Amino acid sequence: MTVSPIYATLGLSRNPFPPTPDAGSYFFTPRLEEDFAEIVHCIEARKGFVLLTGEVGLGKSTLVRRLLDTLQDKNCHSALILNTFLQDSALLSAIQTDFGLPPTDSVEQGLAHLTEFLIAGHQAGDINLLVIDDAQNLSVESLELVRLLCNLETGQEKLLQILLVGQPELEQTLAAPELRQLKSRIIKHARLSGLQKEEVTRYFDFRVNAAGAEGRLSIEPSAAEALHRATQGNLRRIHLVLDRCLYGLASGRASLVTAALVQRAVADLPALGEDDAARASSVSGSRRRKTWILAGVLAGTTTATVAVASLGLVSQPQDAPPVVAADAAVVAPMTPPGPARVAVAPAMTAAAVVELSPRRACESQLEAIATAGDVLHVQRLPDGLTYAFKPSPRICRFAVEQEAWVAWLGRNEARHIVAAQHATRKVQGTLKSMGLLDAREPDGLFGSRTGEAFARFQQQHGLIPTGQPDELTFLLLEHQDAPAR
Repeated sequence: MTVSPIYATLGLSRNPFPPTPDAGSYFFTPRLEEDFAEIVHCIEARKGFVLLTGEVGLGKSTLVRRLLDTLQDKNCHSALILNTFLQDSALLSAIQTDFGLPPTDSVEQGLAHLTEFLIAGHQAGDINLLVIDDAQNLSVESLELVRLLCNLETGQEKLLQILLVGQPELEQTLAAPELRQLKSRIIKHARLSGLQKEEVTRYFDFRVNAAGAEGRLSIEPSAAEALHRATQGNLRRIHLVLDRCLYGLASGRASLVTAALVQRAVADLPALGEDDAARASSVSGSRRRKTWILAGVLAGTTTATVAVASLGLVSQPQDAPPVVAADAAVVAPMTPPGPARVAVAPAMTAAAVVELSPRRACESQLEAIATAGDVLHVQRLPDGLTYAFKPSPRICRFAVEQEAWVAWLGRNEARHIVAAQHATRKVQGTLKSMGLLDAREPDGLFGSRTGEAFARFQQQHGLIPTGQPDELTFLLLEHQDAPAR
């Protein structure tokens, strides 16, 4: 694996603060270690139903991966459901498929086949675990299906262990009167929380040393306090800030993260939240961001998504008024590679005009027109892919060291079921018009047939054919009618 120049400069073997779950270097706080041990015990003792909840960015998915790694050598067979926009029978089919069973024509048939499989596994001494991530998206009907699965048991043990993982809204859903039977079956409820102030320094040391720092990098106490104040201990936000701090360390050949460095990183990251976004788009925020122009030059990772929504195709409401940052200049869409000059507010002097990297120029252009509901995505295009996007101020292309990149604005409301089904329906229509999906009417549910068509499209365009929803594939599909070049 090629190490980015930023991390190599600091003597690191990899990114210590990645944007994706990293179960290999898992940091246990005392309360998390206790919760983790209880969850493992509930599964190994075949007690049935465990609930894990926490706000976005607290490490739920990372804990799940660590859990699956821990259970791997304990005769545990797992089904991991990530696409919770599947509902009812489609959800049951996905569960069957993940356990290696063929799909069935009805829920009744599916439950019967799944029961036979679980009984055989129990007799062989196996543990069968179902993990449903992002379970706050499940409908009441799908949660009722989960209740039926909870009822599969022998005289003393549950045949299927279930771990529901979701945001706090899941707790509200389970509190509904019609779901009281399901809620009564919860054996263990673990609620994740952010790091405490005194844990931030230990977390920094643990992560950078696991990535090869060997004590060469450190964070001063005032910086750890500023980091906790800005992120409230949220791990995803901590990673965003500290990864940006590494840019500053690399550019200055420094080894100590200071409070000033943390403050500049926070100002440069509107993805930290609406309050931070407003602060980052102010004139003073713009001045602080100038120190980070190195990021666009040195960035060498394959994917750099500033913030992730489940799907990226939901269009912006036409009546939503644009919120334009006072100090941001509009760069022409489809900016060609090369340095770009961004003009600042007239009140600022000519000396304040700064030359930005192509990436930062693109990001500035999009940040200038972003509304509160927008999510900024930045991703490298596959090698050899030449693609024309329909002209839009919400898309910008640039190049870094002969690599083609694209940045675009999506809508974070795509996490909700209705919006996601609308997006999936549009994708199904496009795949159908390309002859990649059969003639059935688009239903807005991302099932196995849509996944197969999705994978064929990905393969045609040089992407890894995962068959799973991702922002870049949705963007390419949205612009499918643009002429290729």
